[in-house]
Amino acid sequence: MKKKLLLLGIAAVLLVVVVSGVSFLFLSYKDKILPGVRVEWIDVGGLTKEEARKKIELSQQEFLSAPVELVAGENKLETTRAELGFSMDAEKVVDKCYLLGKSGSLFKRIDQFWDAYLHQIEVPYQEVKVDYSKAEKILEPLTKNIGDKPQNARLVIDDRDKISIIPGKPGLTADLESSFKELLSFNKPFTATVELQFREQEPEVTTEDVQAMGINGLLASYSTSFDASNINRSHNIALASKALNGSLVKPGEVFSFNGRVGPRTAKRGYREAIIIEANQFVPGLGGGVCQVSTTLYNAVLLAGLEIVERSNHSLAIAYAPLGRDAAVSYGYQDLKFRNNMDSYIYIKTHVGRGVLTMKIFGNTKQKKKVQLQTSINSVIQPKVITKKDSNLLEGKTVVENSGAKGYRVSAYRIIDGTKHLLSNDYYRPINRVVRVGTKPAPEPDPPKGNGDDEPQEPGQPQEPEEPVGDDNGGNGDNGDNNGDNGAKGDNGDNRENDDPTG
Repeated sequence: MKKKLLLLGIAAVLLVVVVSGVSFLFLSYKDKILPGVRVEWIDVGGLTKEEARKKIELSQQEFLSAPVELVAGENKLETTRAELGFSMDAEKVVDKCYLLGKSGSLFKRIDQFWDAYLHQIEVPYQEVKVDYSKAEKILEPLTKNIGDKPQNARLVIDDRDKISIIPGKPGLTADLESSFKELLSFNKPFTATVELQFREQEPEVTTEDVQAMGINGLLASYSTSFDASNINRSHNIALASKALNGSLVKPGEVFSFNGRVGPRTAKRGYREAIIIEANQFVPGLGGGVCQVSTTLYNAVLLAGLEIVERSNHSLAIAYAPLGRDAAVSYGYQDLKFRNNMDSYIYIKTHVGRGVLTMKIFGNTKQKKKVQLQTSINSVIQPKVITKKDSNLLEGKTVVENSGAKGYRVSAYRIIDGTKHLLSNDYYRPINRVVRVGTKPAPEPDPPKGNGDDEPQEPGQPQEPEEPVGDDNGGNGDNGDNNGDNGAKGDNGDNRENDDPTG
C-alpha cells in the first residue's frame, strides 16, 4: 500500500514538473516562433512574427532580384525573376511558422514543441507566383523570331460585301511553365541560365469557331453625309468609325457605343469641332462623333436589333431625320443595343468622300422586314429676343442669331408588319436674337460759305485732263455680284449639322 502511494506521489510530482515545463515553454514562446523552426534554409526559431517576416522578405528580395539569363537559339536576355513577374508572400509562411505549438489539441502542441526542440521543423517556402502575361511581354524580343506565332481564324468582308473566312494556323509558342521550373527553386545560388522551351499551340479562335458564328450576309445598311471640307469634324468621324469597324457582338450581348469607342480626348486623337453643349452650338472635343452614333443607330434599327439605351439631341440636327438621331457623351449619354438574334452580328464601317456608312452583317435566315416612320407632332416657333446695342445707330438692326424651330416628334419601327413606338422626342427651339441700335445719330456739320470767309487770292486755272476712256460712273464690277449669298445652305429650319459628344 505504501509502495503504491509512493509511486502515485512520484507520478504526481513528474506530472507537475512536465505541466510546469510545458507551461513555461508555452509562456516563453507565447509571442515568438518555436526554436528549431526553419523556412527552407532560413532559421526563424525564437523570432517574433515581425522579425521573421523581415528576415524572410530579405531572402525573397535577394531571390527575386538575382540576375537570370534566358536563351532562345542564338538570342539571350538578361533579366530578373521580379521583371519576369515572379512574386512571393512572406506573410503566409510566417503565419504557418508562428502557429506551430499554438494551435490544435494540447498533445499536438506538446508534440510540435518536442519536434522543434529536439529536432527541427522545416516549413516549405511560400509558393512562387508567376504573372505569365508579364513574362511574355518581357520575353517578346527573345521569342518573336522563333517560328510563326499561332494565327486566329478571322472573318473578312470585302468592299463588295463578300464574306470569307481566313483559316486559323497553329504556331510555336514559348512553354513558360516548363521553362521556368528551374527558376522556381528557392535554393542558392539564385543566379541561373535557362534555355526556353517551345511547343506547338493551336490558335485561340479556330476556323470552326468563326463558322459557328453564323454570319452569312448583310442585314442592314445606313449612310449619312457630312462636309468633307470640315477637316476636324471629318477626322473625328473617321476616328470613331474606325473604332467600331470589325466589332463582333455575341447573341444576347449588349453593345455599348461608348464602351467600344472610348473617351473623346485630345490624347486619343480627337480634335475640336462644333458640338451641342448647354443647348448651344459651341466648339468642343469630338464634334462629329454623334453623327457616327446616329448612323449606327439607324443601321441597328433597320437590322431589327433591340435598343437598350438611346437619347435624342436637345437641338434639331440635319444629317438624319428628326426622331432618328442618337446623342452620345462619354460618361453621360450612350447608345446601347442588344443582339437579340441567335447568331453573331458584325459591324462594318466605311468613310469616304463625305459619306459615312454603317453595315450590319449576320445570319440572313433571321433577317426581318423593317420600316421606319417619323411623325412631326408639333412645330415650335422660336421667340424673338431684342437686345439694345449702344454701339449701333438708332434705327439700325442686326440679326445676331437667326434662330431655329423646335419640334415634338414620334418615331416608329414596323417589324414584319407590327408597328412599335421607338420614342417621343422634343427638340428645343433656338431664339431669334436681334440687336437694336440706341446710339444717337451725330449732329450735322454747320453749312459753309455764308459770306463771313475772307476772299482768297485767285489761283492758276488747272489744265483740263485728257479724257480717260468710257466713263460708266461705276466701280467696274456690275456683273453678277452675288458673293456668298447662296452658300450657307439654310434649309428653312436652321438645323445644324453638328452634335454633342461631351
